[in-house]
Amino acid sequence: MKNLTDVVLIAGFLAVDFLFFHDMFKAGEAISAAQYLTGALSLLVIGRSLLSLAGGQQAPAAAARA
Repeated sequence: MKNLTDVVLIAGFLAVDFLFFHDMFKAGEAISAAQYLTGALSLLVIGRSLLSLAGGQQAPAAAARA
């Protein structure tokens, strides 16, 4: 279930990032600070999800049980 959540997060944020970067490179399109922040934060979420999928980091509850 945790892997499915990570995959869904990655796919969702990749879609958001695609739309963000598509707008960023469009001529005459204004990008707000909120859009830049959303793009930066989504990259962090993707990185965290990839780490989780790779097994590099355990969830706090799982680490407490081990």
